[in-house]
Amino acid sequence: MQREGGDFGPILADAQRLGYAEADPTADVDGWDAADKIAILASLAFGGRVERSQITCEGIRAITASDIAYAEGLGFTIKLLAKAKRQHQGDTWRLEASVYPTLVPLSHPLASVNDVYNAILVEGDPVGQVMFFGPGAGAGPTASAVVADILNIAAVLSAGSDRDHLDPLLACRYLQTVELAPAAETAARFYLRIVVQDSPGVIGKVGTIFGEQGISLESIVQTDVSGETAELVVITHEVQEGIMRQAITQLEALPLVQAIANLLHVL
Repeated sequence: MQREGGDFGPILADAQRLGYAEADPTADVDGWDAADKIAILASLAFGGRVERSQITCEGIRAITASDIAYAEGLGFTIKLLAKAKRQHQGDTWRLEASVYPTLVPLSHPLASVNDVYNAILVEGDPVGQVMFFGPGAGAGPTASAVVADILNIAAVLSAGSDRDHLDPLLACRYLQTVELAPAAETAARFYLRIVVQDSPGVIGKVGTIFGEQGISLESIVQTDVSGETAELVVITHEVQEGIMRQAITQLEALPLVQAIANLLHVL
């Protein structure tokens, strides 16, 4: 969508024709394939079972050419990111896991992951950031993964179903399920696109609502004036998602606001 400048439907049809998207693309475009992957990776990384059903998941169906253009103008690209993060709270910690379309700065390593390629970015202390990159779709990569799984299953069967012969990366031995932090309590930066009446004072009224909720704004730009309407593109500083949702509810009640066109996370 970004490079072609087209809308979701035609671009998806092209991806299916080229074999990069499934005939039923629901798992990909609604984010469930990414949620499955982050559930597995988080279970291996953080010492407990992470259930996919707990993961907050949003797909890419709502992304428009306008969002892509605005993101580029602000120095971002939009990627579907599956994230798992351990947050320390005193002597304890809790896990956050989610899948969201996200504005990624063009300077970030993940911004250059395009086409059929996937990447896993691991960040730790003191190692910093480590990224694993490679093709995630197409005949060759898919066949390689399937054959590897079959060989692992064959090894287990030949050993009399002894789990110790299973590749460690395929065996989650943790019995305890990790309880994820509620989405409303997780913090992020946000991109918000608002359709408003093109009238004096509208930016001030929108800004007042953010101020009342204690939300600090990185930028707010009025753009794409058409007739009596305009669009506001807002980037916030980090704020809890629950507080951001409260602000959106108040914005929707403003007579000058015609629609909340989109809400996306910002890395």
